Amino acid sequence: MDKLSDVICKKCGSVNDYWTEMKSGQQCAYCNGCDSYIKNVPYQIPKFYIGKYKGETISSCKDLSYLKWFLEKTNPKASQKTAVENRIAELEGR
Repeated sequence: MDKLSDVICKKCGSVNDYWTEMKSGQQCAYCNGCDSYIKNVPYQIPKFYIGKYKGETISSCKDLSYLKWFLEKTNPKASQKTAVENRIAELEGR
């Protein structure tokens, strides 16, 4: 703990136990323990890092077969995996 990347609540001392919400274009972290604002945290729109859509946002991809391939053949970060699964669900009308 106590790394630069840790998100620590100054009110209750909770470490990396937070939820985020977008406010005025900023991603704000709030403590799960006491619901206090902690700080703004970096926000990156999930993008493809490999393949024919490299560098493009996952939310803009309309190629269902590529999205499924990406999940099966790569080892994406959790945020990318969630974004791809959500995009597949959108395109399949779920």
